[in-house]
Amino acid sequence: MIAAAHRIVAITATAAWLCSAAIAAERVAPELAIPWQVDKHPFAAKKANEAFSGFACATAGICVLAVDEGRQGAFMRIKGERLVYVGKPFEFDEVKKELDAEAAAVDDSYFYVTGSHAAKRETCCDNPDSRRIFRLTVDGNGDLGTIAHSERLWDAMRNLPELASYVVPGDCRCDAAPGRNRADIEGMAAANGRLFFALRAPNVEGNAYIVGVDAKALFEGGDLRPSLTKIHLGADKGFRDLAIADGEALALVGPSDSGSAGEFSIVELPGLTKGAPVQAKELARLDLSAVRLKKGERLKPEAITPLDIKPGRYRLLVLSDGGEDGAPLVFNIPRAP
Repeated sequence: MIAAAHRIVAITATAAWLCSAAIAAERVAPELAIPWQVDKHPFAAKKANEAFSGFACATAGICVLAVDEGRQGAFMRIKGERLVYVGKPFEFDEVKKELDAEAAAVDDSYFYVTGSHAAKRETCCDNPDSRRIFRLTVDGNGDLGTIAHSERLWDAMRNLPELASYVVPGDCRCDAAPGRNRADIEGMAAANGRLFFALRAPNVEGNAYIVGVDAKALFEGGDLRPSLTKIHLGADKGFRDLAIADGEALALVGPSDSGSAGEFSIVELPGLTKGAPVQAKELARLDLSAVRLKKGERLKPEAITPLDIKPGRYRLLVLSDGGEDGAPLVFNIPRAP
């Protein structure tokens, strides 16, 4: 448990999900049906190039890539309509087998990559390696500069009453309560000195959760000042990624169960980064029906990154698991009036 000096401050906000509104969100197809080209990374894990799970870019143009296979990450750049790597893949220290990296974020000083904090997906067995968050810097050559990690978030989530029963070690029994509804981080964003972790699961009576903590305290000690935001997405829906655009949070929303088919949406979460009540706004549903892939696998969008922000639209890069090299696609998402 966290010491009394690091007291928990849980703030719960509830938002209405707009798919119940009279007008459904627009379906938006990508600019091009053919994904961008991506340089191959020489990852140690064989499936890493087909398991892109997190992507975040700094204003200087360097991006960090998270993959949910193995224990490596990488830095990249966007060049035109192509992703190219810089430097070499780097190792996440003290990870014995697999980090199960699921999300990436960036602020003015650091890049971040988080493990899922979840049990193993196929077996529901425990995976302590996944309960780490990494803070990174990059040097002028695109190689890893500094690296630090924290394991404090797990206990912080256990001390949030609404989450406590779902933040439990895996027990190798996928049919056991809460079973596949255990806590599972899939998205992360950094804003105003805080890190926000968006959970794909649990989904409790149609509600999904975002946990916020103080970014500096997470790695350097002190009060994490944890917060919990509860947002009604509807049954079997969860967060798949989180990004910051124009100071506000954008979420990728999809099925809460990894094995389920379903639609993926872009949702605006105004107020989240400022600690204010959140009124979620579904902006668009991603139309993947015309996308042409080299391989016939079903795309599962996993990461969103803003490329351009205009008064009337967000231009987003979307990377997917299940597509070769993340199958990068660009979507023009209408902004809420």
